[in-house]
Amino acid sequence: MRLSFFLRSYSSRRKNHFRVLLVAACVAGLCGALKAQPASPPGPPLKMLYITGGCCHDYDKQKELIVKGLAARARIETTIIHEGGTSTNHRVSIYAKPGWSKGYDVVFHNECFADVKDPEFLKGIVSEHAQGVPAVLMHCAMHCYRAGNDDWFKFCGITSPGHGAHYPYTLKLLIEHPILKGFPKEWEIPQEELYYSDKVWETATPLAEAMSRERNKPQTVVWTNQFGKARVFATTMGHYPATVEMPQFLDLLTRGTLWAAGKLLDDGTPELSLVVAPGTPTNDWSSSVTLPEAERTKATRLFNGRDFEGWEGHVDPYWSIDSGEIVAKNDASNAPKVSTYLLSKKPYRNFRLLLESKLVTSEMHSGVAIWGKKFDKDGESFSYQGHLVMFPSGWGLYDLYRRNSLAGDEGNKAKAAGFQHDWNKLEILALGSRIRLAVNGKQVVDWTDPKPELCEAGPIGLQLHSNSEPQELRFRGLVLVEDPQDVLVTATPSE
Repeated sequence: MRLSFFLRSYSSRRKNHFRVLLVAACVAGLCGALKAQPASPPGPPLKMLYITGGCCHDYDKQKELIVKGLAARARIETTIIHEGGTSTNHRVSIYAKPGWSKGYDVVFHNECFADVKDPEFLKGIVSEHAQGVPAVLMHCAMHCYRAGNDDWFKFCGITSPGHGAHYPYTLKLLIEHPILKGFPKEWEIPQEELYYSDKVWETATPLAEAMSRERNKPQTVVWTNQFGKARVFATTMGHYPATVEMPQFLDLLTRGTLWAAGKLLDDGTPELSLVVAPGTPTNDWSSSVTLPEAERTKATRLFNGRDFEGWEGHVDPYWSIDSGEIVAKNDASNAPKVSTYLLSKKPYRNFRLLLESKLVTSEMHSGVAIWGKKFDKDGESFSYQGHLVMFPSGWGLYDLYRRNSLAGDEGNKAKAAGFQHDWNKLEILALGSRIRLAVNGKQVVDWTDPKPELCEAGPIGLQLHSNSEPQELRFRGLVLVEDPQDVLVTATPSE
């Protein structure tokens, strides 16, 4: 099973869906009108709450792989809560709130907090699911919440006391199930951590198992469970990022998530409204970042991945969209004599902006312009006057058409953290008269403007720099939060 299976199903099923509508409309005498219309737009995405954190695993890498992987296979929109550092006794904050899962279609548990042993706290988690909130559980989630009772194990569907050594094993499918459609009967798993399954509860249905070298008997590895009114999908795989990034494993997680939410068809594909259309962006670091709780409902996508709604600029000849990414490009014959910008139509003043950018061709820097205005310069009507956050060549801050250089790359921090010709993960925090920049998890700029009167609300501008040579830059993500908390979320402050 590969991602291509999910995408291939989109084309044929959309066509079949349209044919059914067309026949029905022709019978009603509306054939001519319907032929001119595209298929109905999809409904809302599946909303998933992803909870992670705790000891012993690379949860930063896992959440990135899982969120991107699931979004590439089905229309799944994820909110991430990542708390607790590497502790084993952290109480995830959202669990303390009544109705904590409200607004979500499914909850994905990938946490590891075995030393949270309060039965009442545990009751607040499992009672939410017992009322009908679907769940997905992965790996160390099976070892959480040892509260001196079986409440968590009943929810999981198995009782697992621990695991053996790390080694490759063969996963053997036990039954036919939509989650397993198209998988080989035996699946070779690389170096992994095989969990013991001391008890499979009567509400659980094992789907696959593997032989334990220590116990010399098979252990349940993949299963479903019925917990009260809720469907639960679970697997003990997923210790290493190398396992998590396997296409088959991401297929399995996607299928399990859809099945738990009641959105998986018998052929192992999503319901039509959740099928990912070809060309939909699948790399979504910006949306995978864990925001402070107060910001999660305020986050906005500036770019919808399909068109330039909400933006203005010289789309022809400089700006285009490819695979959900904004492309800025010129050749030698039409190189801009003055830097040109793709500008958001809405102005922003205090904000957090998360994006990724890649310099594909040339060595000229680009940047994100903020706190300024559209500026006509030498006949270029989409230039900019204001602050510029520069990358990847010449990292730093610049004041366009006013004071010039504002702050350079002190100690070459940005150069050390960034990539010249690969994707850079950027967080820009612009509050008051202070600008902070994090690059690939490292804070590299912290500068306060001594002239706060020049820090005004203005459009976000993506720069294609003046040049005489071919250039290509790409931007993606572009998630913005207005009036955010005064802290970087993708990096710790530099010393």
